[in-house]
Amino acid sequence: MANPTKPHGGPPDQHGDHGRHDRGEHGHPGDNPQVSFERKDINIVQITGFGIGLLIAFMVTVFAMYALFAYYRTREDKVNPPNPPSMLSEKPTMPPAPRLQPEPVKELKELRDNEEMLLSSYGWVDQAKGTVHIPVDQAIDMVAQKGLPVKVSPTGGDNGGFRMIPSDASGGKTLEKISQ
Repeated sequence: MANPTKPHGGPPDQHGDHGRHDRGEHGHPGDNPQVSFERKDINIVQITGFGIGLLIAFMVTVFAMYALFAYYRTREDKVNPPNPPSMLSEKPTMPPAPRLQPEPVKELKELRDNEEMLLSSYGWVDQAKGTVHIPVDQAIDMVAQKGLPVKVSPTGGDNGGFRMIPSDASGGKTLEKISQ
């Protein structure tokens, strides 16, 4: 018995006998000749025209920049003549000091080692004057025991017994009586 949906009444396909509506007109599964993209969404002519216009604008810009730089080069060559050959034959000299360090990491380590040695050892600063240096830890302990020197000044002598204290309202100049 022939299938009315299949042309020529061939054998049923492997997915069942579904006929032409699944295979489309060309026999490919999933083709649907009634469905296509919407032609209003994209305009190939406008997109191609924009791309060609962009390419032309790019080429004009590159040419204009090349011409501009060629003009600048010739103008500068007229203003600044080339160096005489005698200058080109001279040997280049060393740049002025300070120059780059050849081994900065090694030199920094040596500097820190020297500083650490000075901070943690005894030694003469000026032997003629009798000035020495002592380790920092010992100097801190000595200052903590003796205390720091204090400049003695007459209490409130310059402002008649008042001292200046900061204040926001008076621009930082407010007097306060010193209690004794």
